[in-house]
Amino acid sequence: MSLSVGNLRPKTPNGIGPANHHFIYPQILQMSDTVFVAFASQKGGSGKSTLTALAASYLYYLDGVDVLVMDCDPRQHTQKDYRDNDKRVTKENPAINKTFTKFYTKFNKRPYKIIYSTPGAAVDDAEEYVRQNPEIKVVLFDITGTINDLEIVNLISSMHYLLVPISPDTGDLKSSLRFAVNVKERMIDSGDTSIKDMKLVWNRVPGRQKTKICELIDNYLSEFQLSSLKTVMTYATKYFKDGVIAGASPTIFRSTLLPPDRRLLKDSNLPELIKEIREVIKV
Repeated sequence: MSLSVGNLRPKTPNGIGPANHHFIYPQILQMSDTVFVAFASQKGGSGKSTLTALAASYLYYLDGVDVLVMDCDPRQHTQKDYRDNDKRVTKENPAINKTFTKFYTKFNKRPYKIIYSTPGAAVDDAEEYVRQNPEIKVVLFDITGTINDLEIVNLISSMHYLLVPISPDTGDLKSSLRFAVNVKERMIDSGDTSIKDMKLVWNRVPGRQKTKICELIDNYLSEFQLSSLKTVMTYATKYFKDGVIAGASPTIFRSTLLPPDRRLLKDSNLPELIKEIREVIKV
């Protein structure tokens, strides 16, 4: 695989979105204790929605951080699908229902809120909810993978922190790199954005440690003053355990209603990832 500045540079003058278009970056309100965070890239299927759900549930149910999730793709509300599935399996599976009841008896809080919105309305919707619920510390945005219009570009530019999933797969790799470089050069470097920091997140890596290709790309990123988190997420079936296929003693890893099962957290790298993300976003 050949990676060079040439094949990462955008073909359009603005790099992101329509050519010859002037972007108007919205100014979000200065909510001192609330941060806007998004897992984002320009390619669908990179794991953004799964990482969003895992991060939200870990932060809220295990770390006690009040979160709000914004589901911003009206064509495919993945977080809504996750929540609907979680409600169904909790109702239909007695073992999961028992786990649910036991957890909430001690937790004594409602599940975190998921708001279904659009790229154009998401920031306003989030700000309004935070005004009414000032205890919210982190707003996680699940943003559509296709960057082809001004509303999505402006939504991305309104984040405080961007986490860009990247995998060793050649197609995903080039797409994520192109996205990150464009955001750095066209948004962050210009100063016309709310983005304070952007980190790449190695996802679906074969093994718990960074591979040679990961290290090679990390070195390449430094040329653009970009970097990835130290923690990698492996490609493991446990990340998709949502209770749909469950026996008498089900274990659930990805749920919007429950925390990841502690038995599955071992060797998952999720605790390490969340700890590192919290250090980045300062929560």
